[in-house]
Amino acid sequence: MQKKRKSLKDYPSIPYPNGYITEQLGNKLIYAESDYDTSKLREEFQTLYASLTDEQKDIFDTIMEAANNQKGGVYFLYGCGGTGKIFMWRTLASALRSQRHIVLTIASSGIASLLLPGGRTAHSKFSIQVPTLENS
Repeated sequence: MQKKRKSLKDYPSIPYPNGYITEQLGNKLIYAESDYDTSKLREEFQTLYASLTDEQKDIFDTIMEAANNQKGGVYFLYGCGGTGKIFMWRTLASALRSQRHIVLTIASSGIASLLLPGGRTAHSKFSIQVPTLENS
């Protein structure tokens, strides 16, 4: 239900738990984004990292250094189809998630979101209303 952004409150015929129970469950987004098999992700990361080119490893290391040292930053991966952008994102996501970091893989199109592990479109993840126009 959470992945579809639904709640028991959306279904009045189903009993809803009292407030105490829901408080004990904590933040659902944090739970959902940290519910990964870290040992499987570590193995996936090692396989992916071994396949990176030297240039990709430099990019990966730069981004990971910023993430691990909480430096932050904005990184823009650009390239034609088949240049390894999704591969880089998969490598970064598996590395960070294997360390129990929260990674939100957000794409602007549905096709790209399907290629990302745990990927969602921006309007789906953040409930952004997409206007329907006469010519759209």
